[in-house]
Amino acid sequence: MLGALAACQKQEEQAKAPPPAVSVAGIQEKTIRESTSFIGQVAAIDKVSLVARVSGFLEDKAVQDGKKVKKDELVFKIEKDQYVAAVDKAKADLASAQADAALKAADLNRDRDLYQKGHISEAAFQSTQAQKAQADASVQGAQAALEQAQLNLSYTDISAPFDGLLGKTTYSVGEVVGPSSQPLATLIRVAPVYVNFAVSEAQYLNALKQHGISPDNIKPENTPNLSLILPNGDKFDETGKVVFIDNKVDPKTGTISFRGLFDNKNWTLLDGTFVNVVIESKEEKKELVVPQAAVQRDQRGSFVLVVNAQNTVEQRYVDLGAQVDTDFVVKKGLQSGEKVIVQGLQKVRPGVPVNASLASKPAE
Repeated sequence: MLGALAACQKQEEQAKAPPPAVSVAGIQEKTIRESTSFIGQVAAIDKVSLVARVSGFLEDKAVQDGKKVKKDELVFKIEKDQYVAAVDKAKADLASAQADAALKAADLNRDRDLYQKGHISEAAFQSTQAQKAQADASVQGAQAALEQAQLNLSYTDISAPFDGLLGKTTYSVGEVVGPSSQPLATLIRVAPVYVNFAVSEAQYLNALKQHGISPDNIKPENTPNLSLILPNGDKFDETGKVVFIDNKVDPKTGTISFRGLFDNKNWTLLDGTFVNVVIESKEEKKELVVPQAAVQRDQRGSFVLVVNAQNTVEQRYVDLGAQVDTDFVVKKGLQSGEKVIVQGLQKVRPGVPVNASLASKPAE
Protein backbone atom coordinates (compact mmCIF):
# COMPACT_ATOMS: atom_id res chain seq x y z
CA MET A 1 0.00 0.00 0.00
CA LEU A 2 2.78 2.39 0.95
CA GLY A 3 4.69 1.43 -2.24
CA ALA A 4 1.67 2.23 -4.39
CA LEU A 5 1.27 5.60 -2.70
CA ALA A 6 4.97 6.39 -3.31
CA ALA A 7 4.66 5.47 -6.99
CA CYS A 8 1.62 7.70 -7.39
CA GLN A 9 3.43 10.52 -5.64
CA LYS A 10 6.40 10.12 -8.01
CA GLN A 11 4.12 10.16 -11.07
CA GLU A 12 2.42 13.32 -9.81
CA GLU A 13 5.80 14.99 -9.28
CA GLN A 14 6.89 14.02 -12.79
CA ALA A 15 3.62 15.31 -14.21
CA LYS A 16 4.13 18.64 -12.46
CA ALA A 17 7.80 18.92 -13.68
CA PRO A 18 8.20 21.47 -16.49
CA PRO A 19 9.04 20.16 -19.96
CA PRO A 20 12.80 20.02 -20.62
CA ALA A 21 14.28 23.04 -22.37
CA VAL A 22 15.88 22.43 -25.77
CA SER A 23 17.27 24.59 -28.52
CA VAL A 24 16.00 24.10 -32.05
CA ALA A 25 16.96 25.22 -35.54
CA GLY A 26 14.63 25.63 -38.47
CA ILE A 27 14.99 23.59 -41.63
CA GLN A 28 15.62 26.03 -44.45
CA GLU A 29 16.74 26.23 -48.03
CA LYS A 30 20.24 27.37 -48.86
CA THR A 31 21.91 28.12 -52.15
CA ILE A 32 24.84 25.75 -52.16
CA ARG A 33 27.43 24.25 -54.46
CA GLU A 34 27.50 20.54 -53.75
CA SER A 35 30.87 19.02 -52.99
CA THR A 36 32.39 15.67 -52.09
CA SER A 37 35.63 15.14 -50.16
CA PHE A 38 38.27 12.45 -50.64
CA ILE A 39 41.70 11.64 -49.24
CA GLY A 40 44.37 12.37 -51.84
CA GLN A 41 48.14 12.38 -52.18
CA VAL A 42 50.35 14.80 -54.08
CA ALA A 43 52.50 13.15 -56.76
CA ALA A 44 55.22 14.74 -58.86
CA ILE A 45 54.59 14.67 -62.60
CA ASP A 46 58.29 13.95 -63.15
CA LYS A 47 60.69 12.41 -60.65
CA VAL A 48 64.10 11.10 -61.67
CA SER A 49 67.16 9.65 -59.98
CA LEU A 50 70.34 11.28 -61.24
CA VAL A 51 72.86 8.46 -61.71
CA ALA A 52 76.49 8.22 -62.80
CA ARG A 53 76.66 6.44 -66.17
CA VAL A 54 80.47 6.30 -66.12
CA SER A 55 82.94 5.64 -63.29
CA GLY A 56 85.26 8.22 -61.81
CA PHE A 57 85.85 10.70 -59.02
CA LEU A 58 83.00 13.11 -58.29
CA GLU A 59 84.78 16.33 -59.17
CA ASP A 60 82.12 18.97 -58.58
CA LYS A 61 78.62 19.43 -57.18
CA ALA A 62 77.37 22.51 -59.02
CA VAL A 63 74.00 22.87 -57.24
CA GLN A 64 73.40 22.83 -53.49
CA ASP A 65 70.99 20.35 -51.97
CA GLY A 66 67.39 21.52 -51.96
CA LYS A 67 67.89 24.23 -54.57
CA LYS A 68 65.87 24.93 -57.70
CA VAL A 69 67.39 23.68 -60.94
CA LYS A 70 66.66 24.72 -64.51
CA LYS A 71 66.42 22.30 -67.44
CA ASP A 72 69.89 21.42 -68.85
CA GLU A 73 71.64 23.10 -65.89
CA LEU A 74 74.84 21.30 -64.81
CA VAL A 75 74.33 19.50 -61.48
CA PHE A 76 77.29 17.10 -61.09
CA LYS A 77 80.66 16.72 -62.81
CA ILE A 78 82.79 13.54 -62.90
CA GLU A 79 86.54 13.78 -63.52
CA LYS A 80 87.08 13.93 -67.28
CA ASP A 81 90.81 13.23 -67.84
CA GLN A 82 90.58 9.52 -68.64
CA TYR A 83 87.60 10.10 -70.95
CA VAL A 84 89.33 12.96 -72.80
CA ALA A 85 92.32 10.64 -73.30
CA ALA A 86 90.00 7.89 -74.55
CA VAL A 87 88.52 10.29 -77.12
CA ASP A 88 91.99 11.33 -78.29
CA LYS A 89 93.03 7.68 -78.68
CA ALA A 90 89.84 6.86 -80.56
CA LYS A 91 90.48 9.77 -82.93
CA ALA A 92 94.01 8.50 -83.57
CA ASP A 93 92.74 4.96 -84.17
CA LEU A 94 90.19 6.30 -86.63
CA ALA A 95 92.81 8.31 -88.49
CA SER A 96 95.04 5.20 -88.73
CA ALA A 97 92.16 3.08 -89.97
CA GLN A 98 91.23 5.70 -92.57
CA ALA A 99 94.86 5.88 -93.79
CA ASP A 100 95.02 2.10 -94.10
CA ALA A 101 91.69 2.11 -95.96
CA ALA A 102 93.05 4.71 -98.39
CA LEU A 103 96.10 2.55 -98.98
CA LYS A 104 93.94 -0.52 -99.56
CA ALA A 105 91.77 1.49 -101.97
CA ALA A 106 94.89 2.37 -104.01
CA ASP A 107 95.95 -1.28 -104.01
CA LEU A 108 92.53 -2.30 -105.23
CA ASN A 109 92.58 0.19 -108.11
CA ARG A 110 96.03 -1.02 -109.12
CA ASP A 111 95.15 -4.72 -108.97
CA ARG A 112 91.90 -4.19 -110.83
CA ASP A 113 93.85 -2.76 -113.78
CA LEU A 114 96.39 -5.59 -113.60
CA TYR A 115 93.67 -8.22 -113.40
CA GLN A 116 91.84 -6.79 -116.40
CA LYS A 117 95.10 -6.91 -118.41
CA GLY A 118 95.74 -10.48 -117.28
CA HIS A 119 98.90 -9.75 -115.29
CA ILE A 120 97.57 -11.17 -111.97
CA SER A 121 95.33 -14.06 -111.12
CA GLU A 122 91.70 -13.80 -110.08
CA ALA A 123 92.65 -15.14 -106.62
CA ALA A 124 95.18 -12.32 -106.10
CA PHE A 125 92.61 -9.73 -107.17
CA GLN A 126 89.96 -11.18 -104.78
CA SER A 127 92.50 -11.05 -101.95
CA THR A 128 93.04 -7.34 -102.60
CA GLN A 129 89.26 -6.81 -102.59
CA ALA A 130 88.98 -8.60 -99.26
CA GLN A 131 91.74 -6.47 -97.74
CA LYS A 132 89.93 -3.31 -98.91
CA ALA A 133 86.66 -4.52 -97.36
CA GLN A 134 88.49 -5.35 -94.11
CA ALA A 135 90.03 -1.87 -94.05
CA ASP A 136 86.60 -0.25 -94.56
CA ALA A 137 85.20 -2.34 -91.68
CA SER A 138 88.08 -1.18 -89.49
CA VAL A 139 87.18 2.43 -90.29
CA GLN A 140 83.56 1.78 -89.24
CA GLY A 141 84.73 0.12 -86.02
CA ALA A 142 87.09 2.99 -85.23
CA GLN A 143 84.29 5.50 -85.93
CA ALA A 144 81.95 3.63 -83.56
CA ALA A 145 84.67 3.52 -80.88
CA LEU A 146 85.16 7.28 -81.22
CA GLU A 147 81.42 7.91 -80.86
CA GLN A 148 81.30 5.71 -77.75
CA ALA A 149 84.31 7.53 -76.26
CA GLN A 150 82.66 10.90 -76.96
CA LEU A 151 79.43 9.62 -75.43
CA ASN A 152 81.27 8.47 -72.29
CA LEU A 153 82.94 11.90 -72.09
CA SER A 154 79.52 13.59 -72.28
CA TYR A 155 78.32 11.40 -69.38
CA THR A 156 80.85 13.09 -67.07
CA ASP A 157 78.53 16.12 -67.01
CA ILE A 158 75.20 15.28 -65.34
CA SER A 159 72.56 17.91 -66.09
CA ALA A 160 68.93 18.40 -65.07
CA PRO A 161 66.46 16.91 -67.59
CA PHE A 162 63.74 19.36 -66.46
CA ASP A 163 63.08 22.25 -64.10
CA GLY A 164 62.78 21.00 -60.56
CA LEU A 165 63.95 20.79 -56.98
CA LEU A 166 67.11 18.88 -56.13
CA GLY A 167 67.04 16.51 -53.17
CA LYS A 168 69.77 15.45 -50.78
CA THR A 169 73.06 14.43 -52.41
CA THR A 170 74.26 10.89 -51.65
CA TYR A 171 78.01 11.35 -52.24
CA SER A 172 80.60 13.98 -51.41
CA VAL A 173 83.03 15.55 -53.85
CA GLY A 174 86.07 13.27 -54.19
CA GLU A 175 84.22 9.99 -53.79
CA VAL A 176 84.29 7.42 -56.57
CA VAL A 177 80.94 6.94 -58.30
CA GLY A 178 79.78 4.80 -61.20
CA PRO A 179 76.92 2.88 -62.81
CA SER A 180 76.72 0.49 -59.84
CA SER A 181 76.59 3.32 -57.28
CA GLN A 182 73.43 4.62 -55.64
CA PRO A 183 71.72 7.59 -57.33
CA LEU A 184 73.66 10.82 -56.77
CA ALA A 185 70.42 12.67 -55.94
CA THR A 186 66.74 12.84 -56.86
CA LEU A 187 65.26 15.62 -58.96
CA ILE A 188 61.53 16.32 -58.68
CA ARG A 189 59.37 18.56 -60.82
CA VAL A 190 57.28 20.55 -58.35
CA ALA A 191 55.12 22.66 -60.65
CA PRO A 192 52.65 21.58 -61.83
CA VAL A 193 51.78 18.51 -59.73
CA TYR A 194 49.27 15.68 -59.73
CA VAL A 195 46.97 14.86 -56.83
CA ASN A 196 45.84 11.23 -56.88
CA PHE A 197 42.68 10.09 -55.09
CA ALA A 198 40.30 7.15 -55.23
CA VAL A 199 36.50 7.14 -55.30
CA SER A 200 34.05 4.34 -54.67
CA GLU A 201 31.97 2.89 -57.47
CA ALA A 202 28.86 4.71 -56.17
CA GLN A 203 30.74 8.01 -55.92
CA TYR A 204 32.06 7.46 -59.42
CA LEU A 205 28.54 7.05 -60.78
CA ASN A 206 27.43 10.14 -58.87
CA ALA A 207 30.36 12.06 -60.34
CA LEU A 208 29.22 11.09 -63.83
CA LYS A 209 25.68 12.22 -63.09
CA GLN A 210 26.26 15.31 -60.94
CA HIS A 211 29.53 16.69 -62.27
CA GLY A 212 29.43 15.69 -65.92
CA ILE A 213 32.82 13.97 -65.88
CA SER A 214 33.30 11.82 -68.97
CA PRO A 215 36.04 9.20 -68.42
CA ASP A 216 36.59 8.50 -72.12
CA ASN A 217 37.01 12.14 -73.16
CA ILE A 218 38.24 14.22 -70.25
CA LYS A 219 38.38 17.91 -71.04
CA PRO A 220 39.79 19.72 -67.99
CA GLU A 221 37.95 22.93 -68.87
CA ASN A 222 34.63 21.07 -68.61
CA THR A 223 35.33 19.18 -65.38
CA PRO A 224 34.30 20.53 -61.96
CA ASN A 225 36.81 22.45 -59.90
CA LEU A 226 38.97 20.61 -57.41
CA SER A 227 40.06 22.30 -54.20
CA LEU A 228 42.42 21.07 -51.50
CA ILE A 229 42.50 21.19 -47.72
CA LEU A 230 46.11 21.07 -46.54
CA PRO A 231 47.33 18.97 -43.57
CA ASN A 232 47.24 22.05 -41.28
CA GLY A 233 43.58 22.67 -42.14
CA ASP A 234 44.20 25.62 -44.48
CA LYS A 235 42.52 25.75 -47.86
CA PHE A 236 44.99 25.69 -50.76
CA ASP A 237 44.78 28.92 -52.74
CA GLU A 238 44.49 27.26 -56.17
CA THR A 239 41.84 25.21 -57.91
CA GLY A 240 42.62 22.17 -60.02
CA LYS A 241 40.97 20.02 -62.67
CA VAL A 242 40.42 16.31 -63.20
CA VAL A 243 42.79 15.10 -65.95
CA PHE A 244 42.59 11.31 -65.62
CA ILE A 245 40.16 8.55 -64.59
CA ASP A 246 41.38 4.96 -64.54
CA ASN A 247 39.71 2.40 -66.80
CA LYS A 248 39.14 -0.23 -64.12
CA VAL A 249 38.02 -0.80 -60.54
CA ASP A 250 40.67 -1.89 -58.07
CA PRO A 251 39.38 -5.32 -56.94
CA LYS A 252 41.11 -5.00 -53.55
CA THR A 253 39.53 -1.68 -52.57
CA GLY A 254 36.51 -1.38 -54.86
CA THR A 255 37.64 2.10 -55.89
CA ILE A 256 38.53 3.90 -59.11
CA SER A 257 41.64 6.08 -59.38
CA PHE A 258 41.23 9.77 -60.24
CA ARG A 259 44.00 12.29 -60.90
CA GLY A 260 43.80 16.06 -60.53
CA LEU A 261 46.25 18.65 -61.84
CA PHE A 262 47.32 21.79 -59.92
CA ASP A 263 49.68 24.56 -61.09
CA ASN A 264 51.39 24.73 -57.66
CA LYS A 265 52.86 28.10 -58.62
CA ASN A 266 54.32 28.79 -55.17
CA TRP A 267 55.65 25.23 -54.75
CA THR A 268 53.47 24.71 -51.68
CA LEU A 269 52.53 21.11 -52.54
CA LEU A 270 55.34 18.62 -52.08
CA ASP A 271 55.50 15.11 -53.50
CA GLY A 272 53.90 12.60 -51.12
CA THR A 273 51.82 15.10 -49.09
CA PHE A 274 48.38 13.84 -48.02
CA VAL A 275 45.52 16.29 -48.59
CA ASN A 276 41.73 16.38 -48.63
CA VAL A 277 40.44 16.71 -52.19
CA VAL A 278 37.08 18.43 -52.61
CA ILE A 279 35.11 18.11 -55.86
CA GLU A 280 32.65 20.96 -56.33
CA SER A 281 29.72 20.88 -58.75
CA LYS A 282 29.79 23.44 -61.53
CA GLU A 283 26.42 25.01 -60.69
CA GLU A 284 24.78 26.27 -57.49
CA LYS A 285 21.29 25.15 -56.51
CA LYS A 286 18.85 25.43 -53.61
CA GLU A 287 18.71 22.54 -51.15
CA LEU A 288 17.16 21.88 -47.76
CA VAL A 289 19.84 21.66 -45.08
CA VAL A 290 19.88 20.39 -41.50
CA PRO A 291 22.53 21.35 -38.90
CA GLN A 292 25.13 18.68 -38.30
CA ALA A 293 24.52 18.95 -34.54
CA ALA A 294 20.94 17.71 -35.02
CA VAL A 295 21.89 14.47 -36.76
CA GLN A 296 22.14 11.21 -34.83
CA ARG A 297 22.69 7.68 -36.09
CA ASP A 298 21.65 4.19 -35.11
CA GLN A 299 21.62 0.80 -36.81
CA ARG A 300 18.76 1.88 -39.07
CA GLY A 301 20.45 5.04 -40.27
CA SER A 302 20.54 8.80 -39.71
CA PHE A 303 17.74 10.50 -37.80
CA VAL A 304 16.81 13.80 -36.17
CA LEU A 305 14.44 14.76 -33.36
CA VAL A 306 11.73 17.08 -34.67
CA VAL A 307 9.62 19.36 -32.44
CA ASN A 308 6.11 19.37 -33.94
CA ALA A 309 3.36 21.97 -33.67
CA GLN A 310 2.29 20.52 -30.29
CA ASN A 311 5.85 20.94 -28.94
CA THR A 312 6.21 17.17 -28.84
CA VAL A 313 9.33 15.31 -29.94
CA GLU A 314 9.21 13.10 -33.04
CA GLN A 315 11.97 10.83 -34.28
CA ARG A 316 12.45 11.26 -38.05
CA TYR A 317 14.79 9.20 -40.22
CA VAL A 318 16.39 11.19 -43.02
CA ASP A 319 18.34 10.64 -46.21
CA LEU A 320 21.35 12.94 -46.22
CA GLY A 321 23.42 14.28 -49.06
CA ALA A 322 26.73 16.10 -49.03
CA GLN A 323 28.05 18.00 -46.03
CA VAL A 324 28.24 21.76 -46.57
CA ASP A 325 30.18 23.53 -43.83
CA THR A 326 28.29 22.62 -40.60
CA ASP A 327 25.14 21.44 -42.39
CA PHE A 328 24.00 18.35 -44.26
CA VAL A 329 21.88 18.44 -47.39
CA VAL A 330 18.55 16.70 -46.72
CA LYS A 331 17.32 14.55 -49.59
CA LYS A 332 14.31 13.04 -47.84
CA GLY A 333 12.55 13.12 -44.47
CA LEU A 334 12.19 16.83 -43.62
CA GLN A 335 10.33 19.84 -44.95
CA SER A 336 11.14 23.52 -44.96
CA GLY A 337 10.10 25.27 -41.74
CA GLU A 338 10.23 22.20 -39.51
CA LYS A 339 12.30 22.53 -36.34
CA VAL A 340 14.93 20.06 -35.19
CA ILE A 341 16.64 19.84 -31.81
CA VAL A 342 20.32 20.88 -31.87
CA GLN A 343 20.95 21.28 -28.11
CA GLY A 344 19.52 19.25 -25.24
CA LEU A 345 19.23 16.00 -27.16
CA GLN A 346 20.27 13.98 -24.12
CA LYS A 347 17.27 15.28 -22.14
CA VAL A 348 14.49 14.08 -24.42
CA ARG A 349 13.02 11.08 -26.18
CA PRO A 350 10.31 10.68 -28.82
CA GLY A 351 6.80 11.45 -27.58
CA VAL A 352 7.68 13.82 -24.71
CA PRO A 353 6.75 17.50 -24.67
CA VAL A 354 9.56 20.07 -24.64
CA ASN A 355 10.07 23.76 -24.10
CA ALA A 356 11.72 24.75 -27.40
CA SER A 357 13.57 27.95 -28.17
CA LEU A 358 15.49 28.92 -31.27
CA ALA A 359 19.24 28.44 -31.04
CA SER A 360 21.07 31.75 -30.85
CA LYS A 361 23.61 30.69 -33.49
CA PRO A 362 24.17 27.71 -35.75
CA ALA A 363 25.41 24.74 -33.81
CA GLU A 364 28.97 23.62 -34.63
